[in-house]
Amino acid sequence: MYGENGGLLRTELATLLRQHRIQQRLGGPGTHTVPESTTAEERKALGEQIGRYRHAVLIWCLQAVRAANPRINLEGTTGRSRRPAEELRYRLTAAIEASAAGLPPLEELTTGQDFRTIESWRQAARAAALGEHDFDAGLGYGRLSNAECMTVLKDAAEITRGLVALDRRYARITGWERLKDQGRLGRAAEGCAVFAGDDDPDYTVDRLGWRPSPTTMDGPAMPGLLGVLQSQHNLLILLTKLPTARNLRLVLDSQRVLSHEASLGVRNFAPELADKWQARSGTYTALVRESRDLGGHLGTGGLAASEGANALGRLQRLPRAAVDVTKPLRHLDRLFARVDDRVGDIIEHGANERLYFLRLRLPRVVDQSEGLIKPVRERYVPIASAVQTDLLAIVHTQLRPPPTPRPAPPVDAAQSRSDLHEAVVHRPEGRGGPSISI
Repeated sequence: MYGENGGLLRTELATLLRQHRIQQRLGGPGTHTVPESTTAEERKALGEQIGRYRHAVLIWCLQAVRAANPRINLEGTTGRSRRPAEELRYRLTAAIEASAAGLPPLEELTTGQDFRTIESWRQAARAAALGEHDFDAGLGYGRLSNAECMTVLKDAAEITRGLVALDRRYARITGWERLKDQGRLGRAAEGCAVFAGDDDPDYTVDRLGWRPSPTTMDGPAMPGLLGVLQSQHNLLILLTKLPTARNLRLVLDSQRVLSHEASLGVRNFAPELADKWQARSGTYTALVRESRDLGGHLGTGGLAASEGANALGRLQRLPRAAVDVTKPLRHLDRLFARVDDRVGDIIEHGANERLYFLRLRLPRVVDQSEGLIKPVRERYVPIASAVQTDLLAIVHTQLRPPPTPRPAPPVDAAQSRSDLHEAVVHRPEGRGGPSISI
């Protein structure tokens, strides 16, 4: 997620900003108590390695600015005509294009380093590399609110300010490559941070981004109600593939009976859940009734129908007293809501793409059929045609769960950003007393 990758990036960068005497931290001279452990050539190689790590963080900052403010063409613009976000993007692009460091290879990202300073840089670059996937997984412009865009923009600006401060501190490393137009990049980042900080931040953006794909829970059935949750979870995962019309009806029927049986099991100690699940059973009863003439051979869904039957069978084998567990019941209720949402998507997709059809009986018989009994002629028409059932109406009005409230931001979202800001503006005390922070 964006919060995990961004939080690790800010934490490691704040750690680096609190470190001074970089030559000594890389094994160089500087104190009589700690002997020199690296040569000048080795420290030069370490500086080049840090430059590659920094290059990965710079690219992350540029992608974050693009996600928050995707102005496509900046050619022909000047510092006077560019707004703060556009100026930062322009300076980041220039710094990246002028850098000769390149991205770190996979071995440098995955291998732990001996020096703590280099290890912090590696962790920051690793978080930046993983964070690039967040921008293609729901963290792009058009999917974020204005407050979320400003939050991402300020994150990029603060991290860029940190990189500029570290660039000045690492200047004495042999062969160190300075950032192009370091002062202008720092001023652009500072101005963008002020601009993005005018509005209240929205840290719920930390919940967005890339997540690993869930998988089925294979193996033997778990004991008790956990076995029901296992099958229902597997059903949810398997419904990512379109089922045939027949398998869809089997899934609908299994959810109808499962909701009814579950409501009876919790009636004595959880009446609110019992009423909710009984209403769900009624919704699926209507869906089963309206889908009796549904046809369509494209798709699979055999395993999904089997998991629905497994969940029902395992619930029916449970004694009533064994169902009295609060946490699994809340988990089962969430699974019910997610399955409802998935089933609604399947029905709407099948109707819009004409993968499911309705069987229409015509007022004549099939004369060419063998036998004494002549069947009624049938024709299949699209669900969205003039002859349609209430299937889509039930999906829109009853099956869809109510909109869930926005998730709360992570508890440490504000703290990690505050720590980075303090590390950026921190100035060590001199011999004459404390200095003024900016």
